[in-house]
Amino acid sequence: MSRELSIDVDHHERPGCTVVTVIGDIDRNSSPLLRETIQELISAHRTRIVVDVGGITFCDSTGLRALLSGARTTSEAGGWLRLAEVRGHLERLLRMTDLYSRFPIDADVADALKHSAETDSQPPE
Repeated sequence: MSRELSIDVDHHERPGCTVVTVIGDIDRNSSPLLRETIQELISAHRTRIVVDVGGITFCDSTGLRALLSGARTTSEAGGWLRLAEVRGHLERLLRMTDLYSRFPIDADVADALKHSAETDSQPPE
């Protein structure tokens, strides 16, 4: 039984970034929603994105591709994409595929926002 994907977008003007909260399963049916959400933000010049993945219950290769594509397109637009609350299934998947180090990862959204404010417009390390 899969959990329908839900995405919530919250703009934080202070550190100048957007938090995208993802809950549910990211698979071939739902990954286009995540990809489109990130692309719409980039089109609106919101290129500093924190994706709160703590609520992800399942992620397959299409979900990973959506996250990688988001990281690439935000970088190309002069911004960045960070992951917050990576754990469980997604953490195992990122480690198994050797993609864990490909993303800047924060313990939670508060840490990501704090780091965002500290780094100003510099890309993450």
